[in-house]
Amino acid sequence: MMRLILFSVLIFSFSINLFSQSANAIELMNKGNYSEAAVLFEKATSGSLPEYADLTNLAYCYIMLHDFIKAEATYERVMQHSKKENIQRFYFGEVLRINEKYAQAKEQYNLYKTAFPDDFKGDQRIRSCDSLVVWNKYNSKYSTGKIPAINTTSDEMFPWMSGGVLHFSSNSRTFLTAAGETSKYTDAQIFNIFSFSSGLVKHKKLPVTDSSSFTAYVPAYGKEILLTKKIKITPAGDELSPSIISIDQKHFVPAETPTGYVFSHPCLSNNGSRIYFVSDMPGGFGGTDIYYSDLTGATWGTAVNAGSAINTPGDEMFPYVTAHDSLLYFSSDGHPGYGNLDIFVSRINNGKWSNPVNMKSPINSIGNDFSIVYSDYPWEGYLVSNRYPDSKGGNDIFSFNLEKPVIAIPADTTKPFVYNADPSLLYAFFETGSSTIDPEYTGTMDSLIGLMKKYDYLNLSLISFADVRGSEKINTQLVTDRLNAVTEYFTTAGISASRIVGKPGTTSSDRELANLTFHAQIGYVAKENQEDYFEWRTYNKYDVASLKKGNGYSYFTGNGSLKEMQSLAREINTRFNLGAFVIVSYRNRVFDDTVFAPNRRVEMKLYNK
Repeated sequence: MMRLILFSVLIFSFSINLFSQSANAIELMNKGNYSEAAVLFEKATSGSLPEYADLTNLAYCYIMLHDFIKAEATYERVMQHSKKENIQRFYFGEVLRINEKYAQAKEQYNLYKTAFPDDFKGDQRIRSCDSLVVWNKYNSKYSTGKIPAINTTSDEMFPWMSGGVLHFSSNSRTFLTAAGETSKYTDAQIFNIFSFSSGLVKHKKLPVTDSSSFTAYVPAYGKEILLTKKIKITPAGDELSPSIISIDQKHFVPAETPTGYVFSHPCLSNNGSRIYFVSDMPGGFGGTDIYYSDLTGATWGTAVNAGSAINTPGDEMFPYVTAHDSLLYFSSDGHPGYGNLDIFVSRINNGKWSNPVNMKSPINSIGNDFSIVYSDYPWEGYLVSNRYPDSKGGNDIFSFNLEKPVIAIPADTTKPFVYNADPSLLYAFFETGSSTIDPEYTGTMDSLIGLMKKYDYLNLSLISFADVRGSEKINTQLVTDRLNAVTEYFTTAGISASRIVGKPGTTSSDRELANLTFHAQIGYVAKENQEDYFEWRTYNKYDVASLKKGNGYSYFTGNGSLKEMQSLAREINTRFNLGAFVIVSYRNRVFDDTVFAPNRRVEMKLYNK
């Protein structure tokens, strides 16, 4: 009997000890001491019958410590627990996705999707896994770098270039102290604006009389745009109002807009006559959406939603439009991505935004990546991220660079040379009967403009063409209009007309041009990420890739000359009868046909004076 009593006392004492460990661990976890909390949760879950809450809390601590291997092992135990909840399948899927176990992650997301059919995240994460399989094979020409001089353990956000100076916001008191200033406010989320130039950080004082937290300073087109939150000091601490956008110290509110909703993340475009912003107002697609408003006289018009191509049931934020107004960069957690907020880019064509393209790693990471801006489009810029292990603690500002082509300068600079460092930069193609420059090629032209501004010895040769259809009169006008359109694009960007030698060509019937690539298409469907299916159709005899084409995706194999791909298409049809035929692409864009489309073009060549 005494032995039984002693055993009962030991069990009771052990239970009290475990409860105490769990309580202490939860307290540590809530304070952000994840490493210490994990040690206690490990002890509490070391037995064969751990508490369910202790297991999920341990997995959470591992995630916060970026130890995803241990987090995965812990979620395996969570899934075996009698009290497991379907919500944990989503988090298990997240960990598996981070660990690049995409097939297993999709299993968990599918189970989550079955349990929560109304939550878009299940399907979105499944598509993310399919995309990541392809993206991980992608060889990026981007690189990112840390900027130690402006990043602290606090948050640095909203980079913006103006007059060669980088402006940003920070809630760090270090920069204020270094400037010999103090703040009467105690809230850690109160931000100030700083500038960074020549290696020095300076506090930027702004002409605002109200007590404000300055979230962003984004001057553009001669206007001063601020994103602020008014501060009210109360006995309980500092209170911050919702975000307010002001343009030249005037409160921005689109016409016919309901009150009580957030307006944030401003970006001007169209020479200052359009503003893009973010709002959670009713009528959107989900959490926060991207909108725009146009200026008529002195009045901003009604807010226009950027549409379903851009906005999702998730959050879309931080819009940024390039100087030529053809590209919209933004962040989203609703489109397929690496996880959390990713940076995307979309082109406008005939007033509609194209399906966004994920900018992939290293621009994006498994953390939050947002607020991209360019300092030298398309080569250099900045973004904000809390990526691990590179950020110092909160959100940090990172630089990014796009690899530049190397210019081979001949020894005898008196002789002209054809610029061929990256020949894929040398074409702009047009739609049938059109002389409008497709935004697809403005990046090409901007790259050449950047080179001409940097190297004043470079001139530009332009030759325009039309396909053989149409009358001589129509084609003569087309080649002239196309030449004038491209010439005007360069002169508008500041390139002197004296450096441009233009020649309207004639009709062209070329089937093959340098740097066009031919493929054998074996399928065309509306859905993306169907490579595995078409490889299965060919019994895995061919590697299949895909490119966007029209409203769907072209699935193809092979990269080569027209003759090589004609032979490959015949081989596939003989073996599998799939109706394979030849397609042609340029810089990952598939043409509508291989006969006429390549001949509606302007050729652009740089040469020495």
